[in-house]
Amino acid sequence: MGLFIRRFGGVSSVGFLSYVGEYASYIVVLAFISDKLTINFGLGDFGYLLIGTLSSAYLVGSGLIAVPIGHLSDKFGRRWFAVGGCALGVVGLVSLIFANGVTNLTEFAVGMSVSLCALGIGHGTYTASTLAYTGDIAGKYEAMGKSYGLIEGAEFAGYAFGPALGTTVAFLSGRVTVFEVSASMLLVAAAIAFVSMPEIRSAAEIRSPHAHEHEGVEHDAIESVVDAAGGEEGDPHVHGASWGDYVAAFKVPIISVALLTTFVGSIGFSGFFYYVPLYANSLKGFVPAFGLLYGYFASIMALTAVILMVPIGHIEDAGKRRMPYLAAGLVLGALSLSFVFITASVPSFVIASLAFGFSIAIVRVSQLVILAERSNPSNRAAIMGTNHAVEHAGYGVATLAVGALIAFLGFVGAFRGLSLILLLAGLGFLLYAIKMKVK
Repeated sequence: MGLFIRRFGGVSSVGFLSYVGEYASYIVVLAFISDKLTINFGLGDFGYLLIGTLSSAYLVGSGLIAVPIGHLSDKFGRRWFAVGGCALGVVGLVSLIFANGVTNLTEFAVGMSVSLCALGIGHGTYTASTLAYTGDIAGKYEAMGKSYGLIEGAEFAGYAFGPALGTTVAFLSGRVTVFEVSASMLLVAAAIAFVSMPEIRSAAEIRSPHAHEHEGVEHDAIESVVDAAGGEEGDPHVHGASWGDYVAAFKVPIISVALLTTFVGSIGFSGFFYYVPLYANSLKGFVPAFGLLYGYFASIMALTAVILMVPIGHIEDAGKRRMPYLAAGLVLGALSLSFVFITASVPSFVIASLAFGFSIAIVRVSQLVILAERSNPSNRAAIMGTNHAVEHAGYGVATLAVGALIAFLGFVGAFRGLSLILLLAGLGFLLYAIKMKVK
């Protein structure tokens, strides 16, 4: 275990610090925007539609940038994109300090959009590069499950500690202090990326021993990408696959299905992570404890996922089963979300957060392991970048759609609809796995 941590400690630290810094501020920003639009600007529940629009711009921008960044990272290396993404995140956080003081509705909306888009682009950049770097050094150790369990655990630790840290600091010292603390964390993450993520220049060093064990279409698709990248002895960063080359890998049915599950799972995660805290914040007049704890429910959900991701990775490495776990995770997410709208209390929100965190751990690790096992060093960042784009497309769709549902149906109606979507999707993917005998 000590050697494993030494290999992955640096990149995991980058993931942890960048996510803590980002989400400490983001949850605070959403609550701030919520209060400004629904109360100060007098928009009522329709303010949540604008909140969804602003959040969608942030999330979609992050997802879209991940595709070209993943491709460029395949060609030119991982480290500098990790450093640059963290630096751009600092710019977005510092700009939030100035946007925080705007009082005009139009200027407020524009300022927040620009700040969040800058933060989102930075997020997409450092996420694609760190996930690809993890796959590079994990392939030769036949430990994809444990490796991605660790990096996803580190990033979800950011989700876990970020909202609680942000809401606590905001409660004690104000929003501006939160943005300053977050920017400092991303600066440290940039420094760690520069020092601890040396480029790996030999494809032979990082090539997965199972890269050519797949048959049929999957074998041919992966072979074509490897050949285009210069074969086993080529440099994956200098001779990276072209757009057409790595798109060929998506002819593999399991990759296409995994990307679809990424989209659905992201809708569920986004609906819970962003809107359950806002729902709790809106109820603080009836449940006073929610005034301080609204960000903690997102943290409890993410912390539960963090604790379970590495053990789940071990289980998947041992059993070699992915899709059944993934489908079960979606069904569990649907059931756990129902606790939020059955009754509004601190215990019910805690139970929902714990159960949803368990479901997210299962879904996220399974998705990444499937994609990592079906990719090669020459196209891994491109595939991970595209997965990140699909993930953030789901986030963007969810924030916009759930915001609209809240505007017309209220929080309870919106959560009921989201729960039904996750339940039907989970059952559908489970039937697919059984019919196609997908592991």
